[in-house]
Amino acid sequence: MASKASRPGNVVSLPRSQPGPKGVAGARPLAVRSAQERPQPLRPPLAIPAAPTQAAPTQTARPQAAPAPLPPFMINKQSAVPLHVQLKEQIRYAIMSGAYPPGSALPSIRELTAQLGIHRNTVHRVYLELQAGALLVSRPGKGVFVNEGWSDVVSAKELNSVDGLIQRAFGEAGGLGVSAITLGKLIAQRAASYDARHPSVAFVECTAHQSQQCAEDLKDSFGIQVQQWLLDDLRARPQSLPESIKHVVTSIFHYDEVKALAQPLGRRVHPIAYDLHPVTRRQLREIPAGRKLGFICHDANTEEVVGAQIQERVPEGVLVGCANLEAPEHALQLIKRVDTVILTPPASAFCVEHCTPNHELLELHFALNAPSVEKVQRVVLFQP
Repeated sequence: MASKASRPGNVVSLPRSQPGPKGVAGARPLAVRSAQERPQPLRPPLAIPAAPTQAAPTQTARPQAAPAPLPPFMINKQSAVPLHVQLKEQIRYAIMSGAYPPGSALPSIRELTAQLGIHRNTVHRVYLELQAGALLVSRPGKGVFVNEGWSDVVSAKELNSVDGLIQRAFGEAGGLGVSAITLGKLIAQRAASYDARHPSVAFVECTAHQSQQCAEDLKDSFGIQVQQWLLDDLRARPQSLPESIKHVVTSIFHYDEVKALAQPLGRRVHPIAYDLHPVTRRQLREIPAGRKLGFICHDANTEEVVGAQIQERVPEGVLVGCANLEAPEHALQLIKRVDTVILTPPASAFCVEHCTPNHELLELHFALNAPSVEKVQRVVLFQP
């Protein structure tokens, strides 16, 4: 399943979810060996009717299952990344990926201080910064909670406005002798070509293959055209965003920067979270216990979020450390201490240049996080 690289080692590429140009973010991997390994396309979860709250009179009521525990946060005091940045990005990821849903309570400052072994002022600073960014709200005497309105869910008023537009269109068509069913068919025939000429959504990423593939994944999920953009192009020419683009979607790692570039232009910016590709997770579990692994990526945010996921999946003691290209000297030191380098696509060129032929390189691949895609989908489809 590995593709061999002549310099400096073996770059292992993982299977994509679908053949052809579509797939998860990352370089194009080889074909999947079996249907069981093939990840399923993103779909919103099916609505399941709620179970009755009371048992029948002749039966004994079953006890309610305990809610799943919320994910813990971790701090690496040996990392070059400041402690407050580590904690802040982990909390942001947990919220945007749906692990902490709107309205859920965050651990108290005292609880996090005891759990992580850091100063209470560090936790307090993180909570204040996330409140300023509208992700958290503080309720005196009760604690800190995820802001109910952070994801811009569709309101009943907006849905009623859409329904009113449809009713007016049906009425005007009826005045021309066109039935509602015929009007619907005519609109469906013309919608795709209109959407292709006037895309309303753009996806922004730092690498071309990530931007293209994630744009294709979002197109399949949203059912509308999604235009791909490189972050460097947006930095250089933000004014060149087409007027038809009303929504800009990007990963949570670039959300703050993209928001600063696109929001002043009147665009709405939405974060999407990534998960490790299912086959990537399997490959990590199968790494031999005797290996010495180092994780290298492009930025500090990815180092903390993805590094923690890698740590959870590889055998204990295998992961030597993590580094990012914002501090390249640390990355170079890490390369000297390991025999296997796990890397993200933006760090590929650096690792190929500085690793030796004796290093084995494993390139990570990611899938879009389904709950975060669903949140953005509701906004994009109903808030033009």
